[in-house]
Amino acid sequence: MNLNKIFSSKAPARVCLYGDHQDYLGLPVIACAINKYIHVEGKKNNSKILSFHLVDLNRTVSIYIDKISLKPIKGDHIGFVLYTLHKLGCQINTGMTIKIKSNIYINAGISSSSALVVSLVDFFTKSFVFPKKVDKKLIAEIAFKSEVIEQKGSGGRMDQYTIAISNTIFLETQNNGKYELLDNPFSSIIVANSGIKKETDFDLRRLKIKTLSVIDKIKNLNSDFDLKKVFPSELINYSKFLDHDSYDILYAAVHNYKITIEAYKELKKKKPKIDFLLSKINEHHQILKNKLKITIPKIDNMISKAFNAGALGAKIIGSGGGGSIMVIAKKDFEHSVIKSLQDSGCTQVSKVKILKDK
Repeated sequence: MNLNKIFSSKAPARVCLYGDHQDYLGLPVIACAINKYIHVEGKKNNSKILSFHLVDLNRTVSIYIDKISLKPIKGDHIGFVLYTLHKLGCQINTGMTIKIKSNIYINAGISSSSALVVSLVDFFTKSFVFPKKVDKKLIAEIAFKSEVIEQKGSGGRMDQYTIAISNTIFLETQNNGKYELLDNPFSSIIVANSGIKKETDFDLRRLKIKTLSVIDKIKNLNSDFDLKKVFPSELINYSKFLDHDSYDILYAAVHNYKITIEAYKELKKKKPKIDFLLSKINEHHQILKNKLKITIPKIDNMISKAFNAGALGAKIIGSGGGGSIMVIAKKDFEHSVIKSLQDSGCTQVSKVKILKDK
């Protein structure tokens, strides 16, 4: 055993461009990775302890390797990565001293938890023997199993796949992680954190349960109903069977799917129309705001200020109830948009690059 060898891994944050609150319904999403990263670095030692130094939190977590076969408490992402890898046959048989640091906004809608999980899966499959050949898709699937399946989470595959692939992808969430790389005409965006912490799993579970309940009710009326095949103009036929909130949820599911597909078709063109793509981002946000009602006054104010300062497109990111927004600004107006967001009380604002990792 080489005690001097340094093992390392990193994983980026992600931003959903089209398809928020769609992946847990088995519907496709378009998301991109951005150049905010979590870094993991470590060396093996002669102990039986995996010692994690969480630099940004200034604390240390120690896990005995003979305990990784025991199921952790939900929310212990480090523990669940080890538990999942152990179940899959990864031979973690010696201690390590590991350092973790990140510049990803925490609990802010850009998937800091999923980035941690993906980076750890990559790190440990590099550090120890794993029974299968490891590629990006397998890392994404193991991360999904660790974060969602094993912890009975409410999300889909968007976060883990976008982060592991580190590119802009069209992800068929229902089809076992089938994805397609997309040429993204946007090279950078602005990401702003409201500073309002979210209850991600609670918010996702609440809307997922409501949406699936509405769909079940419609299928009891029409067994052939399919979110992917229904025309938006047909939705009015179901309004008399649903209360106002339920109809809004159905409207959101169908129209957000339509927006995602329209954006996908445009992005597949040799010269996609930027104005069209921006209009779809804005349309998507209005549905998230007015139909799913996942924004809060501070988020609404941030977006309003951004448009007044020169934004062309903006939307909330992630589960909602707080967190971050993404903004695409007019050329030469990025500085004024960033200042407007800072003035509106954002705790963190960054211009970030969209990754194109092949």
